[in-house]
Amino acid sequence: MLLRSSPPSNMPKMRRSWRVKLIILGVLAAGYGAFMWHMMHSKPPVIMQRVLIPVEVVKKKEQAEPKGPPAPPIPLIQPPQVEIPAPVIKH
Repeated sequence: MLLRSSPPSNMPKMRRSWRVKLIILGVLAAGYGAFMWHMMHSKPPVIMQRVLIPVEVVKKKEQAEPKGPPAPPIPLIQPPQVEIPAPVIKH
């Protein structure tokens, strides 16, 4: 089948079902509203609370881990000398 920029003339048109779309949108909005009404007016009311989880961020001095042996010094080595000839420029 070749790709065309416009549909053929004998192709049936799709019906615009605005009523169905509005009904579905209304049902979804009513469901969301009912859910929110239930959450706000339920007995006992649902109260959002902040939950505090006790966590120690800083270690106590008594629990400090013993230090390991010092790291050996890293010797610095000079890079090898590279001799690059100057570029030849022709006038």
